[in-house]
Amino acid sequence: MSILKVFSVFYRFLLQNRRWYFVLFIFLVIVSNIAFSLNPYFYKSFVDNIPSLDFNFLLRLLYLFVGIKIVGVVFDILAFYIGDKLIFSASRDARLEIFKHVGELDYSFHTNKSTGSLISSFKRGDGAFFSFFQAIHHRAFSVVISFFVMLYFLIQLNATIVILVSSSLVVTILSTSFLVKNNINKKNIFNKIEDKLSGVITDNLINFETVKLFAKEKWENKRLKKGFEPWLKALWGYGNSFRAIDATLGIIINVSIFSILYVSIKQAVNLQLTIGEFVLVTGFLGSFYPKLWDLVWSTRDLAKNYADIQKYFSLLDYTQDVLEPDNPVKLNHPKGEIEFDKVNHSYKDGTKNAVRNFDLKINPGESVAFVGRSGSGKTTITKLLMRFFDPENGTISIDGINLKNFKKSDLRTFFGVVPQEPVLFNNTIAFNIGYGKEKATQVEIKRAAKLANISEFIEKLPFKYETNVGERGIKLSGGQKQRLAIARMILSEPDIIIFDEATSHLDSESEKLIQDAFWKVAKNKTTLIVAHRFSTIKNADRIVVMDKGSISEIGTHVDLLSKKSGIYKKLWGLQLEK
Repeated sequence: MSILKVFSVFYRFLLQNRRWYFVLFIFLVIVSNIAFSLNPYFYKSFVDNIPSLDFNFLLRLLYLFVGIKIVGVVFDILAFYIGDKLIFSASRDARLEIFKHVGELDYSFHTNKSTGSLISSFKRGDGAFFSFFQAIHHRAFSVVISFFVMLYFLIQLNATIVILVSSSLVVTILSTSFLVKNNINKKNIFNKIEDKLSGVITDNLINFETVKLFAKEKWENKRLKKGFEPWLKALWGYGNSFRAIDATLGIIINVSIFSILYVSIKQAVNLQLTIGEFVLVTGFLGSFYPKLWDLVWSTRDLAKNYADIQKYFSLLDYTQDVLEPDNPVKLNHPKGEIEFDKVNHSYKDGTKNAVRNFDLKINPGESVAFVGRSGSGKTTITKLLMRFFDPENGTISIDGINLKNFKKSDLRTFFGVVPQEPVLFNNTIAFNIGYGKEKATQVEIKRAAKLANISEFIEKLPFKYETNVGERGIKLSGGQKQRLAIARMILSEPDIIIFDEATSHLDSESEKLIQDAFWKVAKNKTTLIVAHRFSTIKNADRIVVMDKGSISEIGTHVDLLSKKSGIYKKLWGLQLEK
């Protein structure tokens, strides 16, 4: 994302329904900074008028001086207050929009993303949002306004001093631009390595159970320690870019101050400047150059945060491959007829020909199981059905309507899915079951739990439905998580059920409880079952045997076992031997 686009996005969020607030804010900033910048003029006026010994005039001048300072303070406070109203709302809007955009990105984006890097982008980007606002509208504006106020008075005084001040400002800006660009590049390099380290830490924390099982704590520590080698090198490069800014601009500003004071002293000695005018020059130098140095520091902060806000806003540049229709079809409750017509699909940078020439029609209320060796295309079928991906060619339809004609959110409400490994929120049991239906009542949640054969287990817990399940449901067993997922699916009241290898890793007792719960719910609903354990699918109306992305066999359990050399019979025999 270019610098121009970063600022464009930034101001889009800032001005969104708040243009008049922004105009008022800028007005307050300008007035307060003009008021603060007039101090040298009053110092000159006091010096020029003290010899007159006119106390009343000097007192009126003092009243005016203090009055303008009070105006400056009041307007400055109001500017910060209005500025806070702007930035607080804009920051919220930015985070909401980017979160929404990322949430709506394709399944492929989320399977390839680094969670640690993404979390860092949100955290650092939101912090940079505030820094951007402060650096531009308070520090930079203060320097610009002070410069023009100073220019207004000095241009009436001495052309040589004006040329020196203007030249020093131009040289400072050009040098800052070059040095900041170098700083940003170093920051980008550092961020990439930092995100890799965050990814290592995140992986470790998420997969702590695997680390413990394989006693890999020392190995993980070594892996992290090794990652710090390029991190330290990049950090030194980044840190030294700041030292370059300090040294270069420190020299430029101090040489500028020396040159201006040299000329001013010489002119004062030659009586070309009055004492009051010399005070005016030194007053402006004393107020302007510290502000200019503060702007340099602000620009350093801006550079430090630019890479963060650029990465944050760049999340908006990711586009969807699975697009919404221009004129979506609305269907409240489909009958459940599903048809795959000559469907072919390959994964980008992944499995080629995951599904090949796939033709299948599923009748309303029919239960169809998909079996086959790993990688045969079973799960790809369900992902295509839910439009996590669009097939390369061929069509998939529900009730005769192409899936591409439904809004993705509407389409997915048709389905109730029980995945192989349900991932639960780090929240209560009630929250996780109730996630299946907006504003679900406690009665509905308990009813769903009872149908899923998990209510008895929940009632024995000390906090019952208010028990926290832990991150990703870590406090529950595999069977308990599966039944919780079934309860969640039941509560969503789906028209079509997808049961994705949900008993492949469970003991016989848990499997029976889950099967009993599943078949109670699946009665009279169109149901797709992806399974490794064939005991799950014996009752299915039809069984589709997949091989290398295509249908190899199709029929009932009895039909397929009657084939002498079929894949299903061979796989069935292998399971019986276990």
